[in-house]
Amino acid sequence: MERVYKRPEFIYYQDALDAFTEARHKLNEYIENDSRNFRKLFNEYKEKAGGGDVIAMDIVAYYYKTGVPNLLPENYDLYIRWELLSAARGNEFAIEKLQFILNYAMDSIIASEDYETIVYKNDIDDHNLIYVLGKALCKMLVKEMKIYLEDMKEARDIAKPYTQEAFISLRKNIDDVVQKTIEYLKS
Repeated sequence: MERVYKRPEFIYYQDALDAFTEARHKLNEYIENDSRNFRKLFNEYKEKAGGGDVIAMDIVAYYYKTGVPNLLPENYDLYIRWELLSAARGNEFAIEKLQFILNYAMDSIIASEDYETIVYKNDIDDHNLIYVLGKALCKMLVKEMKIYLEDMKEARDIAKPYTQEAFISLRKNIDDVVQKTIEYLKS
């Protein structure tokens, strides 16, 4: 019988952080000393990200967040989408990075009348609370925002800097998924 590959449900924080830090060190060294190789290595990470590697998704997101002068344009939309995909697929480090925009949604879930049921059904404790709620919210955001890996692989590197309108749109999407996330976690 042929074994079917299933991506891991969880990527440990320290493993993700170590891999991210190593990649960032290499890429930043190329930015300073060998810009041609930056683009080559970035494209390799982007290809891995397109293949489902959640650590590579996080790395790619990091560089889209602010861009790299003369090498990679800032693209807030691609940053958020890659980071959400990474978190939705279980990258604990990516979930932590998104916590600043998800905290109020997590607080809404914790304040809901269904929270005791959610805790029971999802084996939530003090150690996994942020992971469980963050991953569930990111899964719902990926679905709501129609973020498909196939589309992300084909996304062009164009300048699309952060705007207040983009952030407001993201917050609206988060607002829209809170109740859906509660229902998902209750089921």
